[in-house]
Amino acid sequence: MKIPTESQRTAWNNANDGRWLRKEFRRPLLALSSGIVWIFIALNSAYAQSTPMPMAIEDALKRRSFAPIGEAPIGITRDGSWITYVIASSEKMPSLNREAVIRTGVPFGMKGDDVWISNTRTHEVKNITGGHSENWSPAWSPDGSKLAFLSDRDGSGQAKLWIWERSGDSLRKVSDVAVRTDQLQWSPDGRNIYLTALPQGLSAGAYVEKLQVEPRNATTSRSIREETSVVLYRSAKISPEGNELPTSDPWNLDWMLRDLVSIDVLSGKVRYLVHGQRISAFLISADGLYVAYSSPQRFEKPGSQQTLYDLNVVTTADGYIRHLAQQIRLGPHGAEFSWSPDSKFVSFHTSGMEERRRDCYVIPRSGGTPRKITDFRTEGAPPRRISSVPLWDTRSNVYLVQEGALWRSPVETGKTEKLAEIPGHSITMMISKGENQLWTTGAGQFAIALVHDETGKQDGFYRIDLISGKSESLLEQGQCYTCASSVVPWVVSQDGNSFAFTAEDAQHDSDLWLTDAAFRQPRRLTNLNPQNERYEMGRVQLVNWLSDDGMRLSGALLLPGGYQPGKRYPLVIWVYGGDRLSDHSDQFGLVAPGPFNMQLLATRGYAVLLPDSPQQVGTPMLDLAKTVLPGVNKVIEMGVADPDRLAIMGQSNGGYSTLGLLVQTKRFRTAIDICGMGNLVSHYGEMDNAGTTYGIPLEHGQNALGGSPWEVRDRYIENSPFFYLDRVETPLLIVHGTEDTAVASHESDEVFVGLRRLGKEVEYAKYKGEAHTQLAWSYANQVDVCTRILKWLEDHLKREN
Repeated sequence: MKIPTESQRTAWNNANDGRWLRKEFRRPLLALSSGIVWIFIALNSAYAQSTPMPMAIEDALKRRSFAPIGEAPIGITRDGSWITYVIASSEKMPSLNREAVIRTGVPFGMKGDDVWISNTRTHEVKNITGGHSENWSPAWSPDGSKLAFLSDRDGSGQAKLWIWERSGDSLRKVSDVAVRTDQLQWSPDGRNIYLTALPQGLSAGAYVEKLQVEPRNATTSRSIREETSVVLYRSAKISPEGNELPTSDPWNLDWMLRDLVSIDVLSGKVRYLVHGQRISAFLISADGLYVAYSSPQRFEKPGSQQTLYDLNVVTTADGYIRHLAQQIRLGPHGAEFSWSPDSKFVSFHTSGMEERRRDCYVIPRSGGTPRKITDFRTEGAPPRRISSVPLWDTRSNVYLVQEGALWRSPVETGKTEKLAEIPGHSITMMISKGENQLWTTGAGQFAIALVHDETGKQDGFYRIDLISGKSESLLEQGQCYTCASSVVPWVVSQDGNSFAFTAEDAQHDSDLWLTDAAFRQPRRLTNLNPQNERYEMGRVQLVNWLSDDGMRLSGALLLPGGYQPGKRYPLVIWVYGGDRLSDHSDQFGLVAPGPFNMQLLATRGYAVLLPDSPQQVGTPMLDLAKTVLPGVNKVIEMGVADPDRLAIMGQSNGGYSTLGLLVQTKRFRTAIDICGMGNLVSHYGEMDNAGTTYGIPLEHGQNALGGSPWEVRDRYIENSPFFYLDRVETPLLIVHGTEDTAVASHESDEVFVGLRRLGKEVEYAKYKGEAHTQLAWSYANQVDVCTRILKWLEDHLKREN
């Protein structure tokens, strides 16, 4: 190529005002410039592919989700033509202030919740509550003409019952009764709605006083003189000759103190059926003549979170109460019971933190001794994420899931048989049509089960032949169908032809889907978070290893966005002692929405490991090293993790786990402890304003030590990282809220003071007025904690250029 001389260029530019090149020079220079442009584009494209766009903090925090509030977060009309669901917006912070919840009746976790409806045939979508106030627990009337829901939208500061009329597209308040529930049910004839309310004759202020500062077996007095503000707590002496046990309850069971009422939909007239009792869950019989309800009575023993319940039935006509069972083990919500289709029997299965066999019992509605209809010989695994209830078919057979299998028991004979097992999978629960009835297809021959693949760590829907016990997969795509809510996140229409469910995976947030009974071509109904589509999310893979004791363990490994095999990346280990975190591999972001969405890290070039870390009684801290560190070694051996750029972090018990590892190893370059406890002795003695004590379950619950500090004193010290802080060589960031009632902020104070005294590198971000979970923090503080964590990791895990 001939290059023009300087004089030639100058002459031409002067003659043409410098705007054009001579023809003989233009083509080669254009070719040269074109080549440079294409080289630049190619380099820029390669750079873009190797360095994905980091997920914006605002996109992680300002997300929409299905509100995990209510008896069921999704509702459907009998014919499947309309679906309702509640969408929560993170633009507003949830209400987690206990006094506000008790005073107003607005449940924990509400954050700009709106009730939406969607027509499954015309695809019409409508927000019926319009962004005004808090709205939750929608429920269609039996004929589908009305939608009942709960809201504080009338400006009174109290939760009330509201109805949306489909015919006139109008809202109206049904009654002024102050609601205290997230559960409501229509009567079968559609004339009445049942719910629980503020006890009659008790003001909201008096209710707050009663529930917040009067724990069981204690008296409280508050001086009315201006010069003092004393709150007095007392504990009555327990006689050694009596049968009564000392108590220090982890929470106040009087939070369930309510009235069970029936409200006439047209007139708003209120009928009080049960007054001033603890009511945890209730269920109307198929004929509408009776309501069964569970009433929490006490914790089984000191240091335990196992709750004992009474199960009762009230007649809707006259309010007559029958006691069916007393002091039975049920789960924390007390909801593991159901009605037979003929309304003659109530069944329940034992459940709770200390219950493993989960045997099933049947009781006549008229009362009598509960009859055990199962006799499980071995312990079954506790339910995964959600609980289940005994379900009935039209022939009075009871179906129960135990040991990962489906069991059937005819009420008349009580001869329980194992009906079906699915190789390589555990049956988690059976899908119900309504609250009590097994969903069947093919003239009652087939039922639908939610299953979990323990190896692949994914949910699935399977069809089970109730005659042969054979099964076949209907939907299994590496997704989670239970992650959107702690209650059942799906619904079946009464005609049995439509099934709406939520689905998500590690790379895609939860959305609502609709299918038929054969699961042909599921159709997505929502796209709650389109902002996520512009990011190349990290993909997840499962990792397996052996603990130091030879136990087979797994972990969920989130690879960086744009992962390149053979390249080593900084690795962040998210830890939570006692949990099998590999089960989170099908959950969007793996840990939690908002600040703990691990895609915030994956899109910034970090690999993230969530390891299984089971614990034994008495050795929770040592077990962390035995289980987690071999998993870290495995990821290094795979060539994914850079052994010189490792970080450990966790929240709550994960914060404790982080500290527990720091005092046993120097392998991590940095660490982040979020709302964790460092001293199990002081944590055991925590008490909030209500007198409740979240540390007492150290005896037999999380991080179980097998007894009180007076019985196993050395274990409390041996498992407290605080007493080994002199071993810490890892720079540590501590994060805590001052109003944390689950793990008091003085736990982090102690760790910071100790490390500062020892001259260690530590930084403590203490957020005034904030609670235990960061999802409840102000938006500004959520942004700050995300920014602070990301900067801390960037500063300490020096990236490769």
